[in-house]
Amino acid sequence: MHALARVCGLLGGACWVVRWVLGGEPGDLLYWTGLLLLFVALFGLGTTLVSKGALWLQVIVGIAFPLLVWSVVEVIHSAGDPVVIDAVVGVLVGGASLLALGQSGGGNERPPRRHAGAHAR
Repeated sequence: MHALARVCGLLGGACWVVRWVLGGEPGDLLYWTGLLLLFVALFGLGTTLVSKGALWLQVIVGIAFPLLVWSVVEVIHSAGDPVVIDAVVGVLVGGASLLALGQSGGGNERPPRRHAGAHAR
């Protein structure tokens, strides 16, 4: 799931950057494709913010996190050109996804947790 979210973040960010390079309008196909892919990426990132035990909470945070990011981006749109702002967001999310893909090798495993207590060795 996390690898899919990272690939979606990379592709969604690329869609918004290509849209800026081509001089697209805010409602074109690249915008909606990038938005959908970035939603999947941010959903995956949001699910990692919650411990593994509570699936219902992961789903709620997974849905709320992209909506929060989108609302912040919409507020920032009033400060400048929306296509340029979307491209910057695309670069940020795409770059973070690319970094996460590069680090997703075998390094995700945690060492076993040692319990500290009165009888711990």
